Amino acid sequence: MSGTISEMMWYGDEIIFPEFPERTRIIRPHPSLPVLDNLEQRVLDAINNPINHEPMHKLAGPSSKVTIAFDDISYPYPPMKKPDARQLIISILLKELYKKGVKKNNITLICANGLHRKWTRRELGTILGKDLIAEFGPGQLFCHDAEDRENLVYLGLTENGYEVEVNRLLMESDLFIYVNITWAPMNGGWKSTAVGLGTYRSIRHHHNPEVGSKGVSQMDPARSSKHARIREQGEHIARELAKKGRKVFQIETALCNTMPYQLTTVLAGHPPEVHKETLKVVEDQYVIPVQGQTDVAIFGCPNTDPYSQLSVINPILVANLGLGYMFGLYQNKPLCREGGIVICVSPCLNRFDDVRHPSYREFFEKVLSISQDPVELWDLYAEDFAHRPEYIHKYRYGYAFHGVHPLILWGNTVTFPRQYLSRIFFAGVKDPEAVERMGFEAFPTLEDAIREAENQLGKDCSITYHPVPPLSVVRVE
Repeated sequence: MSGTISEMMWYGDEIIFPEFPERTRIIRPHPSLPVLDNLEQRVLDAINNPINHEPMHKLAGPSSKVTIAFDDISYPYPPMKKPDARQLIISILLKELYKKGVKKNNITLICANGLHRKWTRRELGTILGKDLIAEFGPGQLFCHDAEDRENLVYLGLTENGYEVEVNRLLMESDLFIYVNITWAPMNGGWKSTAVGLGTYRSIRHHHNPEVGSKGVSQMDPARSSKHARIREQGEHIARELAKKGRKVFQIETALCNTMPYQLTTVLAGHPPEVHKETLKVVEDQYVIPVQGQTDVAIFGCPNTDPYSQLSVINPILVANLGLGYMFGLYQNKPLCREGGIVICVSPCLNRFDDVRHPSYREFFEKVLSISQDPVELWDLYAEDFAHRPEYIHKYRYGYAFHGVHPLILWGNTVTFPRQYLSRIFFAGVKDPEAVERMGFEAFPTLEDAIREAENQLGKDCSITYHPVPPLSVVRVE
């Protein structure tokens, strides 16, 4: 390819340096914000001076039953520098609780995994460290179970009719603390509890193709109907807690874009108010002003994403990574224009982890042979996959993603791009049949995909390459 430039790209398990036409615009991340120093003091400052909340030391005493919930292993990706923020912060919280006389056997640690899979104790050790795993046995340190009817509570309907069902610990603990990592604008706030400790009954109101079709990215929380529905559920939770004289005590962290990620901010307080301040930091670090859309947008896809952590990626997850995450890393309007072409670069291997993603294989091999339309598939199969006894059993006891999870991703991923873009290409593909089964076009090389895009859109079509990681979100004017 004459007149080219070379740029680094994540491709499967490799880092490659493909060539792009020299007219290609490259998105550059912001320089890293400062790495947080003196973490213990920063955490103490945050919990003793929280935003719109009583300080933590006034909320706990010898008779208190305390729950500390935390984000699961899905985020951030790639993983942050060790020791993980969750390990550091929870260790500091425990020290402070013990000083207030809280008994160890009155403290529960719960991983807020929502409809993600549960994690083994060894896996939880990768973010919590061996000491916390050793200190808290399985009766005090465990994963949220969205199918455990005895330990869920239904809180009724929000004003707009969204059901709210959450883990009982959220509503019945004397002090409920949430330790969050706001890795991207879509994380944190009420999403931590309403989704992380929610159930299919409540999560289906915002994780579905109807919401996915709106065209407003979840990286744009102020405009996203998905986030609006989650906030409405969170406000409903807050009102129910207020009747008991309680509030969620949320500790939010933001990361700087060093590789691996490191902490740059720790804040604490009531979720909506503390999240407003966290988002300011996240936007300063990750949101990049970009002038104008592009005819062709190119994204490199590594063989890792939030849902393949400590597992392997499969074709549905590759599609979600390219079209849900990479394409969706925008505010205001997409990087690629309407009628444009997206090129996702990935080997896209036809492989599955049947322990951790059992319903994904059935969805890929059987359901996609019937239809690729996310709305039709949601209507036909969501309730079936959500309530199938074998998938519920594997979710509860076999460390598997919830049965409905591939339908959630397919709805979030494909609904808007399919109606907005003229064509969707996957390049560098080693298993073309896997790509074609999902309704996309496969090319052996990036050069072949660019050539075909130029054939359709013109030799001088504009091209933009948006490399990730580190994370960056474009605000397109």
